[in-house]
Amino acid sequence: MTWWRLERRFRRLLVSLSLLAVLGVLVIELLVWQWRTLEREQVQHDLIIRASDVRSTLETRLLDGIYLTRGLVFFLHSQKGMSDRQSIEGWLASMLAGATDIRNIGIAPDNRIALIYPLAGNEAALGLDYRKTPAQWPAVERMMQTGTPVLAGPLQLVQGGQALLYRVPVFMDDRYWGLVSTVINADLVLGMLETEPRWQDLHIQLQRVEPDGQVVPIWGDALVADEVQQSMPIHLPGVTWRLVLQNRQPAAGVQLRHWTLYAGLALILLLLGYAWGNAIAQQREREAMRAENERLKNDFVSTVNHELRTPLTSIIGTLSLLAGGVVGELSDKAQDLVAVARRNAEHLLRLISDLLDIDKLAAGQLPLDMQPLRLSALLEAAIEENAGYAAQHEIRWIYDNPCPQAWVRVDATRFRQVLDNLLSNAVKFSPAGSAVSIAVHSDEHERTWRVSVTDQGDGIPPAFQPRVFDRFTQADGSSSRKTGGTGLGLAIGRGLIEGMGGRIDFVSSPQGTCFTLHIPKLTTDPH
Repeated sequence: MTWWRLERRFRRLLVSLSLLAVLGVLVIELLVWQWRTLEREQVQHDLIIRASDVRSTLETRLLDGIYLTRGLVFFLHSQKGMSDRQSIEGWLASMLAGATDIRNIGIAPDNRIALIYPLAGNEAALGLDYRKTPAQWPAVERMMQTGTPVLAGPLQLVQGGQALLYRVPVFMDDRYWGLVSTVINADLVLGMLETEPRWQDLHIQLQRVEPDGQVVPIWGDALVADEVQQSMPIHLPGVTWRLVLQNRQPAAGVQLRHWTLYAGLALILLLLGYAWGNAIAQQREREAMRAENERLKNDFVSTVNHELRTPLTSIIGTLSLLAGGVVGELSDKAQDLVAVARRNAEHLLRLISDLLDIDKLAAGQLPLDMQPLRLSALLEAAIEENAGYAAQHEIRWIYDNPCPQAWVRVDATRFRQVLDNLLSNAVKFSPAGSAVSIAVHSDEHERTWRVSVTDQGDGIPPAFQPRVFDRFTQADGSSSRKTGGTGLGLAIGRGLIEGMGGRIDFVSSPQGTCFTLHIPKLTTDPH
């Protein structure tokens, strides 16, 4: 079934659900964005605290070797160089006794290693001339030019493992004397970033910041793209490192709430769709039943009209002949019986005429002979016609027409039918001794004449007011009601007035009811 063939109510349902879904998605995404922002800020705050802990621990391990090297430089100054080799070796033995992170320390006067401690396992480095070592001489030369210590590495050692090289230039009497080189065990110092139990939930990476601002990873885990991370600088002699931390497991709280909200939105839309669709289906069933009832009612009205109207007309004609003495003079009792039968037959004929009118109105087949007429003449004729009925119920008329020259274009017979119904109803529902008011007013805004008929009855019950113009309805529908009627008069009246281009409405209170006809004006006298 194509979209345009769907029933309008179902299309409206689908559009409404789609709009609700879009609105729900926007709200959910806004909430999730806010939660993720808060979570990101919280994660970054936690990472800053933990990065401070990592940096503090790492700096402590590195500074042990750096301070030891600086102490050796001061000791060399005090010894005026390497004049007392035995004292220097004794000092180094005492200082390195508890320094597990240092592999060895070398002293290189005039850039040639003359002493290395401990010597065991490092014999190959003794006598190394940096000037003849292309891999290391550029760094040593820069150190000599700047006069500042430099921490280099990590570097791969020939004997295995990785190391950090801390080189300090030594100046004697303002002249370059040589250098002290400390080899720090990078596998121990930097390796703790991977082995420390309290950091196992973190990705930790060390990066070296190059002079041009570029960063080069030198140690640690690969980082996960687009995940929250926190960086912190580590300033070391001659170099700046950057410590970067990232959680191994991203927080799942927002993701879980994200899918929970979408599941809730889907459930709400399903429930709304089911409830709304069920309501539409029930409404369709009610409308189908109402349409079927209306069809049966129309069929019934049509059948009753055609099957009863002709026989009733014949019966009324026969009763009129009997009353007129066609078969001879009737006794008084017979005359009374014929009169009662004739009144009941005429009442039944009026009922059938009403049924025929409502049937034609429903089918849009009621012809109207629209003619320009003076409104006052129509009103006065209707008042005169119903005067006897009003007198019978002890009701007086109050007629107020300040517009005697008002003209309207209506069907005279049908307009009189509407007026007769309104006047007879007003009399019927007014208490004896009261008055029924008929008034005419001009409505310049709508360009209509307003004809109002007001009674002094008890008013229309509020619960019944929405159904006043429905067919076969009466405020008192019981078999014991005080007033008669078919319940078709107002329905027919509204249909006739609307067919003549006007409309009818009413207001009601416990002090009475006022029905008002709004009839389009004729702008000029047609004659």
